[in-house]
Amino acid sequence: MIGILLVWLAFSPVQPVPARAPAPQKVTLQPQVQNPVISQKSVVPDPVTEHIRSYFTRKTVQGTELALVEGISFRNRLARFYAARGYRPVWIKRTMITELITAIESAADDGLDPADYHLRALRVFYNQPPQTPQQEANYDLLLSDAFLTLATHLRYGKVDPVSLDPNWNINDFHRSTAMEFRLQNAVTAERIAGVLAELRPQRPEYLQLRKGLIRDRALAKEGGWPVVPDLTGLKEGATDNRVLPLRKRLVVSGDMTAVANDTSRIYDRRMVEAVKRFQKRNGMVADGVPGPATFRAMNLPVERRIEQIRINLERCRWFMNDLEPTYVLVNIAEFSLRYVEHGRNRWGTRVIVGQPYRETPVFKADMQYIIFNPRWVVPPTILAKDVLPAIRKNSSYLSRKKLNILDRNGTVVNPASVNWSQYTGANFPYRLQQTAGDHGALGRIKFMLPNRHTVYLHDTPTKDLFEKSSRTFSSGCIRVENPQELARLVLQDSLKWSRERIQAAINTGKTATVYLPKRIPVFILYLTAFAEGDEIVFLDDVYNRDSAVLKALDKPLLQL
Repeated sequence: MIGILLVWLAFSPVQPVPARAPAPQKVTLQPQVQNPVISQKSVVPDPVTEHIRSYFTRKTVQGTELALVEGISFRNRLARFYAARGYRPVWIKRTMITELITAIESAADDGLDPADYHLRALRVFYNQPPQTPQQEANYDLLLSDAFLTLATHLRYGKVDPVSLDPNWNINDFHRSTAMEFRLQNAVTAERIAGVLAELRPQRPEYLQLRKGLIRDRALAKEGGWPVVPDLTGLKEGATDNRVLPLRKRLVVSGDMTAVANDTSRIYDRRMVEAVKRFQKRNGMVADGVPGPATFRAMNLPVERRIEQIRINLERCRWFMNDLEPTYVLVNIAEFSLRYVEHGRNRWGTRVIVGQPYRETPVFKADMQYIIFNPRWVVPPTILAKDVLPAIRKNSSYLSRKKLNILDRNGTVVNPASVNWSQYTGANFPYRLQQTAGDHGALGRIKFMLPNRHTVYLHDTPTKDLFEKSSRTFSSGCIRVENPQELARLVLQDSLKWSRERIQAAINTGKTATVYLPKRIPVFILYLTAFAEGDEIVFLDDVYNRDSAVLKALDKPLLQL
């Protein structure tokens, strides 16, 4: 009882001191002496507070008196939230409740489902205020759970990324003590709408994606965009009846502006530029020729694009608040790498990522050093699945790929002395190492970011593959089109590493390791829709990962 009394006193409002208050007297507590009559009169329990307290202290709930709060999502978090304030009710002002309900309704604009935050029940209570202390307690608990749940989803996402991909290591969905403290302060300051708005990612890319969702939902209500016929063979300057529906489609999606009374059937320069803009926004080669890929993309329903934006808003919530001022970001789905410095895109280049059956994983690691003229050591997976079968088929594979066989002491072994038929990979006692050079699988530069996947960034001798629109050709690592420029950027804090010095190091042909002046975080992510300026770019789901995110995002929260 003393503990409860102390908690109650700690969170009770401080009363103003009288103008002529007597000097405080030192009080010595006598632990063995207690007047039960005085104790009962000094604290009159608030019935609403006691009902809230009982919700967390009872081992079982009898009857149906707490039925309205059985849908609470984060019971442990809610218990800490109320314990910190002595279980006193939170939502004693109607303005706070109004702000919360409005924020819940607008959660749809973030791609979330307002139904996950007790919206229907809260509206009922809002229009028919509770009449008993028990109902008031139920209402308060529902409001607080909605507040905590929505805040968590805006900050970290609704879906725990680890549940979809155990490789995820960018943030911890379950560590939110600092956020709970922030929410307590917001309640005290009556800043409900303000704190929820601040918790969602504030980066322009997220806010622009959110605007795109609002815009496409409005478009869906109006019937979406028109279907276009097969556009194969349409060339600039041609007169064709298909130009009319094509123009209408481009106007609706904002790729070209409408011109009054424009009934021309000529596929003119203006329309070619509009098609190029559409192609660029949809991850295609922007050549202005509406081929099969353009035709398919134009006839995807707007509802599919709405889903795609929702999926990627969720992905952004997983990582965007944890980005550092300077970092490297690889978007697997875009086959791109961006170097961001002090929050601004400084430079970008094309990359090649893992094949669909050898996917590049999503993770974060720190780039720590660079190797010039690296020697490639064949990793176990490639050894077992590719290299050993190729050697057994034709022993000239070793000389063609310039691979040396090394024993445990680093001594070169004669290939003729190896019985290749008895090895499958795991039992192979040697190391296959490729000599450095332009022919090498790693090219001339390797960027090391130690991680458990043995995935890194590197140069490549197969430069022609960068011209492909879809670039899933590697065994999991990321091949960089312009590695020398990336090396210059990550080494720029070291004055001696100019472009000329980097090229000179490469020209020596010698393997050399250079440590970065400071570690640079590398985020390897998977985004199939993202904002670039005022545009929303949509990409193919090359690894078929979107559906799992959408399914988890649409799944109603578990009922306790």
